[in-house]
Amino acid sequence: MVTSDRFLGSRWPHRVHMGPGAAPERDRKGVTEFRYRTGDPSDYVFTVDIYGHRDHAHPHRHVGWWRFDLPRGEGIAELQMDFDPVRSESVTISVNGDTLALVDSWHNPDYCFDPLADLQLVFRDCEGQIRRIETTLLKFLDRDILRDFYDRQYATEGYTPPEDQPFLWELHEYKKKRLRRLFEKYIPSGGCALDVGCGRSLFSEIDGTFPFSVVSGDLEYVGVRTRAAEVPEQHWAVFDVDQLPFTDRQFDAVFAGEVIEHTPVASASLAEWRRVLKPGGIVIITTPNRERLLAVADRRERPCSEDHLSELSYRELAGPLLRDAGFEFVGQSCLYLELWLTNLWSGDRTEDHLQSYGNRRKNRWLMKGLLPLGRFVPWVSLGLIVIGRRR
Repeated sequence: MVTSDRFLGSRWPHRVHMGPGAAPERDRKGVTEFRYRTGDPSDYVFTVDIYGHRDHAHPHRHVGWWRFDLPRGEGIAELQMDFDPVRSESVTISVNGDTLALVDSWHNPDYCFDPLADLQLVFRDCEGQIRRIETTLLKFLDRDILRDFYDRQYATEGYTPPEDQPFLWELHEYKKKRLRRLFEKYIPSGGCALDVGCGRSLFSEIDGTFPFSVVSGDLEYVGVRTRAAEVPEQHWAVFDVDQLPFTDRQFDAVFAGEVIEHTPVASASLAEWRRVLKPGGIVIITTPNRERLLAVADRRERPCSEDHLSELSYRELAGPLLRDAGFEFVGQSCLYLELWLTNLWSGDRTEDHLQSYGNRRKNRWLMKGLLPLGRFVPWVSLGLIVIGRRR
């Protein structure tokens, strides 16, 4: 959940409150509820605004806004959304079964959806000043939205090293070293590993050779074709991580690097990966931690990217998710602690200094010092590396 109630006037009487959890959307349609307390509608302007996640640039990242007058008093409203297509009727609100009249609206029919969006319930005063905002995540679980997102990302974003923002580079390089040790420890010589949702494939980015074969695959055809030409010593294929084109019990190991957070249902992905593993086979999963220290301090869900539909906590992944999918927990090698937090008491969005304003070369020594600490307190680490064995 991303939820915040931002007060720009402490005595402003009109307010709304969203329930816990993100709002799922399937086929670009969804329903969610919110509580409200309002007075005279002539004293406020209430709108439902929807933007791309973390990018609220108008107009190209703005789905639209819809204005309603909420009934005077307190109650529960049902918010219905239908963005197929985006139009003035895309957002409706009903209270006690009665649909509220739409006062005014603006919408962007050409909006290009990402897997995540920000739903904002906004109160303004009669002069147009924002007085209160509550925000929650919308998660679009449609496979075509995810595929289109990756097509756009591959077409516009090259793989280039950072200039004076070294944090992700340091994290990536450190994670490769950790994974190399795990691959060598858990994947048997002469065996075969499956790299699901591989992207460029970390197996091919790690210096040196492995004594086992690797099959790598992703949903994005152009990226797989390009990488296959660059790394012919690996086997490459195009496939959906939730519908693997392989027989049961075929692989000695499955590596899912930064993949499970992109899938609509994490338990279904784990079950599919277990299916293709031999008995005793290993799954190695890397993923951001939904309950990392920054998110706990900020008291809101903080997805690391606009395509992260299912970020997990360490307790979930290493506990019931693995167990219920037929794995036993083997170990963890988690990464980084966000110890330099800013804006903790200011009411503004909390940030990790080394990932934001302090993401500079001069702080690389401190980044490197914090990277190993995640292993000692994995439940609040930034990056999860969890190892399971098929029962």
